[in-house]
Amino acid sequence: MILDGNSLTLEGIFEELESPTKLSLTIESKQLVRKSREVVENVLETGKTVYGVNTGFGKLANQRISSDNLRQLQVNLLRSHAAGTGGYLPRKTVQLILLLKINSLLRGYSGIRLEIIEALMDLYNNNLTPAIRERGSVGASGDLAPLADLALPLIGEGQFLMPDGSIKSASEILKQHGLSIMELKEKEGLSLINGTQVSTAFAIESLKKIKDLFFTISATGAFSTEVMLGTDTAFRKEIQEARNQPGQAYAGELLYTLMTDSGYRDAHLDCDRVQDFYSLRCMPQVHGSWYDLIVHAERILTQETNSTTDNPVTLIKEDIIVSGGNFHAAPLAHTMDYLAIALSDVAAMSERRIAAFQETSQSNLPMFLMKEAGLNSGFMIAHVTAAALASENKSLSHPASVDTIPTSANQEDHVSMAPNAGHQLKQVISNTSRIIAIELMCDAQARDLNPQYHLAPCSEAIYQLIRNEVPYLEVDGPLSAHIEAIHRMVSSGAISEIVQQQLEA
Repeated sequence: MILDGNSLTLEGIFEELESPTKLSLTIESKQLVRKSREVVENVLETGKTVYGVNTGFGKLANQRISSDNLRQLQVNLLRSHAAGTGGYLPRKTVQLILLLKINSLLRGYSGIRLEIIEALMDLYNNNLTPAIRERGSVGASGDLAPLADLALPLIGEGQFLMPDGSIKSASEILKQHGLSIMELKEKEGLSLINGTQVSTAFAIESLKKIKDLFFTISATGAFSTEVMLGTDTAFRKEIQEARNQPGQAYAGELLYTLMTDSGYRDAHLDCDRVQDFYSLRCMPQVHGSWYDLIVHAERILTQETNSTTDNPVTLIKEDIIVSGGNFHAAPLAHTMDYLAIALSDVAAMSERRIAAFQETSQSNLPMFLMKEAGLNSGFMIAHVTAAALASENKSLSHPASVDTIPTSANQEDHVSMAPNAGHQLKQVISNTSRIIAIELMCDAQARDLNPQYHLAPCSEAIYQLIRNEVPYLEVDGPLSAHIEAIHRMVSSGAISEIVQQQLEA
């Protein structure tokens, strides 16, 4: 992968995470880095007081540091800011953070030497993963604590997270790989730890899962509509065109396509059921709003991936260093909050469809999806599990971004809480994946209770995938293992892949 600070795409990132390559840099980006460093050197020669170069940090910005201590200042910065807590971030997440950090530093605003960027590349290209604690960032002034964990190994301190899950000292691992311990110069420690790369990584990882979930949930909703003898009339193109919302148009077209050639639908074209309950009928509207947010998130994250988010920044043309607030992760926090809210709403719709399967009037099927309900409780408590998860989602969807808290002796008095938004979104995704797994388990059971018609091709392919691992329930049995088996299909992207293959056929 060739990086230049400006052209990294989300699809490129997804491919890189799936099949890691070696990183290299463009000649132009190297030149920008060198020119940016020259700005720092020129400012140092003037003797001017410049934040982050010859001052303390945060509330200590007014403390002038003597020239003899400027390099020690950068080392102390990494040590003092490595104050995270909790477990360690997964290796793949850390590799993504490294990739994003390198790309951001190439844009010519950070005043860091090319040698330091190349040292970060050495870590990436040798599959060395700094051990980063998962908690401790408020998303402004950047993701300080986790990025300090990322940077410490460059100076021979900190630790690496090994493939087997063990933790090894950075100095030991650098020596094994023949990598040099770096000496930081003025501003470089600050450039390394100031930035939104951790929050951005959280958002990118979640977005990939959400894109898969969009197709999975659409197919699940179409499957439920079929086996409940619902109608695809509400998914017609003309209805969506009347609304003039692009996401709704796409979601409606997808649902209509997924129900094409359904024997269940054909069996009741002329029935007296006028319209379905909202959790079937209004899927284009709700799924479509969610889809519009996914598109919005893709734009925001692509822009952030190719941004400078540290402070202060060097302006090469003016040959000056200026302070700003690009480290504030509000765009990421807001975006992840939006996604959590929308996904919780979509999950709540799924929970309502699961509830509909438990009684006869909405589903047209036996109570609790069992032929001998009463003797058997069937899917009663599977719905309770879905309800518990849906309720937890609602709590997790309280926007993290509105919960600012002052830090650094009130100098950093408004922070983004983007990492918290990321943690919440991750849990909402996990909960929703299990709610969808429960709905799919109900779909397959409903199909077997009313087997005289044929499913639409996509629903049939999903049904066969489920039945490879999860049997039809003639009598009561433990459901947990079945839910987890289908959850693995959902979270792995296997069902999303079926949908996309059907759309390409």
